[in-house]
Amino acid sequence: MKKTIYVLIVISVLAVLLPGQEVLIQDTAPFTYAYLECRGSYQQIPAKIGLFMPEFFKQKLMPAGNFFGMYLNSPAEVKEEELQWRLGFPVAADAAVAAPLLKGECLATKIAVYLYVGPYEKVGDAYGKIFAFIDQNGYKAAGPTIEKYLDMDPTAMKPEDLRTEINIPVLKK
Repeated sequence: MKKTIYVLIVISVLAVLLPGQEVLIQDTAPFTYAYLECRGSYQQIPAKIGLFMPEFFKQKLMPAGNFFGMYLNSPAEVKEEELQWRLGFPVAADAAVAAPLLKGECLATKIAVYLYVGPYEKVGDAYGKIFAFIDQNGYKAAGPTIEKYLDMDPTAMKPEDLRTEINIPVLKK
């Protein structure tokens, strides 16, 4: 338990220290995660979180990082009912994850990172800036986008103060 609290404190401190409102290219480490596979409208996110969280803790899984959404495609590419996304937490590599949750691996890669501050409903507005930066710096998007939700209790925050770290895997063109 002390180790988990320490990890969450370190993650929270690092999140605060991340540069805000600029896009950076960084290397990321691989990680294992437990997730709920989702399909369809993003309007389902609150209900799916309501399914994921109790199941995650019922399985006695311990988060090893921030809660996140992984978006495997986008509304610009597919119809709303064909959207594929995941909700999850990083977990220890040896974590025993059972249905209805699944276990996945994110490989080490280079990512474009952007710290968006504001209401979740407007996080999509940040993507134009990120994709412009990626293109202008000789990169191309190369994998699913991950939005890490950095606030421990978003319900206790003003919407304009919510912090979301956007990670987009990239490759040189």
